[in-house]
Amino acid sequence: MKRYRVLNKGYKEFLFSLSAFGPNLLMIILGAFFDDAINPVALITATDSFPLQAIGLVPLILPAIFPIIWMIAKGFDGLIDVPLAALTDNLKTKWGKRRPPILISIIPMVVSFVCLWIPVAGKGSIDASGVASISTAAQIVNTVWFAFWALVFFTFYTMSLISYYGSISSVSADENQRTTISTYKSIFDTLAYCFAYALVPLLLGLLKVHIDVLVLFMTPIMLTICIPLFLIKEGDKFEAKLKSQGYEIPVFKEEKINVFRSFGLTFKNKTFVSWLIVNCCAFFGLQLFLASMNSLITNGMNFGENSNFMMAILNTFAFAPVPLMLYFFNILRKKKGVRFAFQTSLACFSVCILSFFFGSEFIMGGNNTAKLIIGIVGGVVGSWAIGSFFLMPLFVPSNIASIEEKLAGKNHSAMFFAVQAFVTSIVGAVSGNLVFGYLRQFFISKATRGIVWADNVDLAAVALGVPSNTVFNLGNLLVPFIVSFFCILGFFLCYLMPKFITPQSVAKQLHLEDELLKHPELISRDDLKLYDEENVGINIALTIFSAFIFNFFWGINILRKINKILEKKTKWWEIILMLIPLANTIYFYFLQQKFYTKVKDIIKMKNLAPSFLVLDLLFFNAFSETHIQLQLNSYLKTLQPLEVSDLAHVVYE
Repeated sequence: MKRYRVLNKGYKEFLFSLSAFGPNLLMIILGAFFDDAINPVALITATDSFPLQAIGLVPLILPAIFPIIWMIAKGFDGLIDVPLAALTDNLKTKWGKRRPPILISIIPMVVSFVCLWIPVAGKGSIDASGVASISTAAQIVNTVWFAFWALVFFTFYTMSLISYYGSISSVSADENQRTTISTYKSIFDTLAYCFAYALVPLLLGLLKVHIDVLVLFMTPIMLTICIPLFLIKEGDKFEAKLKSQGYEIPVFKEEKINVFRSFGLTFKNKTFVSWLIVNCCAFFGLQLFLASMNSLITNGMNFGENSNFMMAILNTFAFAPVPLMLYFFNILRKKKGVRFAFQTSLACFSVCILSFFFGSEFIMGGNNTAKLIIGIVGGVVGSWAIGSFFLMPLFVPSNIASIEEKLAGKNHSAMFFAVQAFVTSIVGAVSGNLVFGYLRQFFISKATRGIVWADNVDLAAVALGVPSNTVFNLGNLLVPFIVSFFCILGFFLCYLMPKFITPQSVAKQLHLEDELLKHPELISRDDLKLYDEENVGINIALTIFSAFIFNFFWGINILRKINKILEKKTKWWEIILMLIPLANTIYFYFLQQKFYTKVKDIIKMKNLAPSFLVLDLLFFNAFSETHIQLQLNSYLKTLQPLEVSDLAHVVYE
C-alpha cells in the first residue's frame, strides 16, 4: 500500500510553517512594546515629551503592583499550557484532535488582544503647567482591565499555538521534514522580529501614530493561524477516504494518557529535561533583553530625535543576517552536534549583549557614531544566536516527541511544547516582567551618589538634586550584564545535553533499543550517509532574504557535491572562483555539464542549464543552482540506502 504524506508539496511545508506568523508577530510586539506603552518610565528621556512607543506620559497602571500581576498572568500563560496540551493530545472528534481547538480559539484571541491596547480608564491628562498625571482610581481600573484581558488572550493564544505545535510530529513524515518546517518557521520568526523591532519604530515615525493605533491596524494578520485548519488532515472521515483510495494509514499502539501521567512522562524524558534546563537559561536572558530592547536603544543609547531610525538600523543588522546564519547553524549542528552548535550561540549572545552597555550614553556620552558602530558590530555577532533561539525550541521537542510516539506508542507531543512553554513562561515572566519591571524604576547619576525610585527621569533628577540630563536609568545599564551571565551559565549547562539528539540517543535513554530496530525508517545518522539532499525551497528563501548573498555559499556546496560524484577533490581555487561574479557563472556552467553527462541516464531530467546562462549573469546563478540542486536531489534518491542489519550496531554505541 502507498504511504500518504500530509505535506506532500513544498508549498504546503511553506504554508504550514507560516501558520503561527501572525499570532507570534503580535505576541512579539506585545512583549516588546506593551510594558513601555502603559508605563513609559524607562522610555522617556529628558528631551522627549511624548514618545510614539508610549500610550501616555505617565504609568497608566499601578507601577508598584502591575509587574507582579503581569508576571502572574505570564505564569498563568505557562500553567494553562499543561491542561490544554492534554486536551488536544487526547481529544477525539470526527474532525480530529488539533483543528477544533484552533478554530475555537480564533475569535476570543483576537478580541482580547484588541482590548489589551485600549486603556478603559483613560490615558491621564496634562495640567496647565504641563505636568502629566493620572488618578490612582484610573490606574486601578486599568490594572484590573489589562490583567483580565491578558488572562483571556494568553489562554486562547496558548490553545491555538499548542494545538498547532502538537500537530508537527504527526504531519511531518520524517526528521528532514521537521527540520524543513523548523527552518521555515525560524525564518518567519526572524521576519517577525525584524518587523517588530526594526520596521515598527520606522512606521511609528513615518506615520506619526502611537503604538496602540499601529497595533490595532495590524491585528488581522493574526488570522494566519487559520492555515492549519486546511492543511492538517485527521479524523475518521479523512482516514476512511484514504483507505478507500488505497493509502496506508500509520497505526501506532497509541494509548490515551491523562494530564498527570503525560506531564510525568515528559519530565522522565532525560533528553528533553536536559534541553529544558539549558533553554531556561537562554530564555531568561533572551526575554529580559527583548523586554528591555526598546528602552535600551531609545533611552540607554539615546540617539535623541533619531532614536526610532537608529533602532531600525541596529535591529536590521541584528536580524537581517539571521536566515544566512541559520543555514550555517544547521550545517554546524549536523557536523558537530546540537550541543556544540547551541553553545556557540550562547557564547555569541553573551558577547553581543554587552554592546548595549559599552555603546550607551552612560559610557559614550553624545558620540552617536561610536554608539552606532558598537551597536552594529554587536548586532551582527548576535545574529548567529538569534536564529538558533528560534529554531531549537521547535526542533528539539518535535523530534523527541515524534521518536517517542513511534517507539513507545504514546502520542503526547503537545505536552512537550506545553511543558517547555510552562517553564519558559515562568522564567520569562520573572526576567522580562518582574526583574525589569522593577529595575526600570531605579535611576542613578554620575553627578552624585545614590539610587532613587521614580516614575520618570524628571522626578528622579529632583530626588537626586541634579539636572535631568545627568540621570540614567539603572535597569538599562544592568540588563546587558544579567543577560550575559545567564548565557554563560547556559553554555556550561549544555554539557548535560547529548551531543546529538537522534533516534538512537532517545531510544537508549528510554531503554527502547529493541523497539528502534522495528522502525528502520528512524535509524539514520548523518555520517552514515554518502550525501545529503538540500531543501530547494529553503535555499531559495535564504537567497531572497539575504539579497542573493547566500547564492555564493549555495554554489560552493553544489560544487563540492558534484566533485564528490565526479570522484575529484575540490581545489581551493575552485572555491575562490565561486565567489567571483561572472567567473563563477562560466565555471559553474561547465562543471554542471560534466555532472549531467554522468547522471543523465539515471535521473531522467532535462538539462535546462544552458537556457539559464544569461539569467544567471543577472541573478548570481540563482536559476542554475535551483535547477542543478533538483538534479542532485533526484540523483541522491537513486542511491541505495543501507539495510537495517547494517545499522543495528548504531543503536548500541
